[in-house]
Amino acid sequence: MTNFHPTPSGAVLVAIDIAKVRNEVLIEFPDRKRRKRLSVLNTRDDHDRLIAQLGAFECPVMVGFEATGNYHRAIAWRLDSST
Repeated sequence: MTNFHPTPSGAVLVAIDIAKVRNEVLIEFPDRKRRKRLSVLNTRDDHDRLIAQLGAFECPVMVGFEATGNYHRAIAWRLDSST
């Protein structure tokens, strides 16, 4: 059964397109019309940079992505363990 977790108002929304070598990240801020795009390699250093960037926001951050084979596992584990 799924759990219902409503999106907090004022949250930063992050969508990650998972791939084998590089993930494409789209960040939407609640108070801006433009979105920020960046590429994140599937390396620990790039995962650390993304986590630091997301942790710097002074509001809730919601991250979503599709589980793609096994490629999502490293970044999912890193994001979950950083909370």
